[in-house]
Amino acid sequence: MNDAPAAGPGAEAADDLGRTARPLVVGLGEALIRLTAQQWALLERATALTVDVGGSELNVLIALAQLGCRTRWVSRLPDNPLGRRIADHARHHGVELEVDWDGGGRAGLYFVEEGVHPRPTRVLYDRAGSAASRLQPGKVDWPRVLASAHVLHCTGITCALGPDAEKAVLEAFEMAADAGVAVSFDVNYRSQLWSAEAAAATLRRVLPLVDILFASPFDLGLLRGPGADTELAEQVRQEFGLTLVVVRTQREVSQGVLGIDVDAFGPGQRARGSAQAAVLDAFGAGDAAAAAFVAGWLAHAPLERAVAEAAAACAYMYTIPGDTWLRPPADLRAGSRLGRILR
Repeated sequence: MNDAPAAGPGAEAADDLGRTARPLVVGLGEALIRLTAQQWALLERATALTVDVGGSELNVLIALAQLGCRTRWVSRLPDNPLGRRIADHARHHGVELEVDWDGGGRAGLYFVEEGVHPRPTRVLYDRAGSAASRLQPGKVDWPRVLASAHVLHCTGITCALGPDAEKAVLEAFEMAADAGVAVSFDVNYRSQLWSAEAAAATLRRVLPLVDILFASPFDLGLLRGPGADTELAEQVRQEFGLTLVVVRTQREVSQGVLGIDVDAFGPGQRARGSAQAAVLDAFGAGDAAAAAFVAGWLAHAPLERAVAEAAAACAYMYTIPGDTWLRPPADLRAGSRLGRILR
């Protein structure tokens, strides 16, 4: 792997103008080519597809780059036009690359059929055998990659790619612990990738190495069974020795409008942030919420502010086509602008 300059410990203490350096967040995971049927067409009737790039960890890193962090993405990509499209997407949005280029590999694809009430949005994956599905331990120089890093972020999606990918995640988390780097992990359960039983078994291996856990109520139920969200979050936090558990829930307020709550649970702490959004595109909202929360945590913001900005980022992302958050930090604190034209 190369594509990103090495930085020794302390090398990022200040930039060349003497200003305090931006905190570094490293992400490990797969990104895919997204192909969306235009004009809300059914996939079997679509005559045109919009090409984009999406992937949970990369989405988080791009959002964090907009929110003032330095970011670095570790992945495996095919050395072909689609792999280079993904790499260019990351670079264009300010993310450093640490890529293992696969000369004979393929990029994972996912096809999106956007729904309109009452028809749900649907996803069709074509990612089996992708370059990233062959992530393996022992391939990344983690001491170099994590040098000067503050957070390592990953998701259950990467663990679901296969046994070797899970081992690569565990290796990365162990290296982060050795380096004193906090680990952020989003369960992000995907029923098309693995069963609930397989996900729960992997989570029990991964979570003892995690500091900040992002989860939905369903994700928590994988570990603890049915129960009240508050009780489950605190039970999971205590069982695995987590610093924070962040739970995102949503509910339909009216047709096409979601209410979003982000709750954070820490030792003797709890805070909630809430927002509402009209849904234009359902992808990337959880990633935006995670990025905003991590940015707030890195800035030592009060927990109440971190969850408020996470909820706001989630709401904004629902209004943006594609998977990529591209808004300035000020938008997280601006409140609703319904009916306003900024001119």
